[in-house]
Amino acid sequence: MGARWSLVYNVPNESAGVQVSDDPRPAAGTGRDLFEGNLADWHADPERAFDGWLAVHGFGHGTAVVYRAMWGKLLRWSREHGVAPLSWSAAQIGAFLDAEGLHKRHRYRYTRLIERVFHYLSLQQAGLHNPGSQAVRAHLADGDNDPTPFLLPAECDALVARVLAPVTLPDPDATPSPTAWKRARDIAVVAAMLGAGLKVGEVRALRLDSIAADASELRLTRTDNGRTYRAPVFDFARRPLLAWLAVRALAGTLGTLVFPALPAGRPLHAASLYRRVEQLLDEAGVLAGRTERASPQTLRNTYGALHFEAGAEPAAVAQYLGMRDLESGWRLHAAYTAWQARSGQLAAAAGAESPAGLP
Repeated sequence: MGARWSLVYNVPNESAGVQVSDDPRPAAGTGRDLFEGNLADWHADPERAFDGWLAVHGFGHGTAVVYRAMWGKLLRWSREHGVAPLSWSAAQIGAFLDAEGLHKRHRYRYTRLIERVFHYLSLQQAGLHNPGSQAVRAHLADGDNDPTPFLLPAECDALVARVLAPVTLPDPDATPSPTAWKRARDIAVVAAMLGAGLKVGEVRALRLDSIAADASELRLTRTDNGRTYRAPVFDFARRPLLAWLAVRALAGTLGTLVFPALPAGRPLHAASLYRRVEQLLDEAGVLAGRTERASPQTLRNTYGALHFEAGAEPAAVAQYLGMRDLESGWRLHAAYTAWQARSGQLAAAAGAESPAGLP
């Protein structure tokens, strides 16, 4: 990520354990008519039926690409092991997960995807077994925790350049439309996570008096012990936050929550927040080709990494993130170093700094 990441940031120029295709299109002829077909359609052509299911549910591009790749991997495993599609038992799902060597989060995503598909199928045939649910109850989705993920430098650049940097202050003489109101809020949510390290719960509970007038820092309080702390805001996140506050005021938004669900002031639901963050990550191209997850926690982790790259000590980063103890900052630093080695960032940095002619 390099020293270019600092609290004064200059805007740059322009999954789930599977190899994914970049084709966002469902198979030809899919749609609601195929999705609402009977069980025989799913057994006869599970790929096309699944594409119809994706199309009707309206998943974002990145999610649809990953889900299609996951489903395809499961079907290939089934064919290789002589297991008829959609006849899986919980034990066979567990065998599939073990064979693929998936980490805990990916195992869970697979089982939940299977569970969702069979939930739909059960609406057509009462009493149909749901191997996904059975696998979860049998703890077959359990596994080792994923390594701590961060955004790559290019992914940070893309998210800032394509989502955060284009933000402008609203026209003070115009009332924002509902669409513009939500768009400004969602972008500011991403800015608060990547630029100030907020967790989902902190975003949902953030109040107006917690933001400095120039959005240079957030003043927060831990709910478990009442300890207050200050999170400095990276420069690239300040304009989206200020623009959202202006939109919020112009729309006559009620209440004291910074990020309500609606102008009436109702709190934003956590599931909706996750979904909206994923949509903007997808829009920025961050989800395409990732083998590690990208989530609100990934943005928070990356906030810490940006401070490490700017020269901050782990103890200071722990304070910025409101961690329970300073040792957590050292654990995050160790996880970041391990991630750099895992993703090739250390090797790339060493190569860039080596004198000419040296390996």
